[in-house]
Amino acid sequence: MTYEPHHILQNQEHLEQLLKLEKLNLLYFSSSSCNVCHVFISKVLKLAKEYNIPVVEIDIQKHREVAGQTLVFTVPTLLVMHEGKEVLRESRFIDLQNVARLIEQVIA
Repeated sequence: MTYEPHHILQNQEHLEQLLKLEKLNLLYFSSSSCNVCHVFISKVLKLAKEYNIPVVEIDIQKHREVAGQTLVFTVPTLLVMHEGKEVLRESRFIDLQNVARLIEQVIA
């Protein structure tokens, strides 16, 4: 499969498939009513591109079940997933330098 850096979540099965494709994934939870989320996604995508990591964008209003299963109740929230398991969670004031440090550790 060709690397696609940015996915918009379709459903739970879609998420499960995407998590199996790559060892490292970024899950970006947002909401259509969150202006900060719309601005911040470009920064997340830039970071992901630097490390060739796919981003799955999840609208918590459309995918309440996924948000509930991952215990995401505020946006923006960024989860770093390694081999399908959460290794970092950043919410509201996301520190991308912290995220980059963790990615460096995981890929080293």
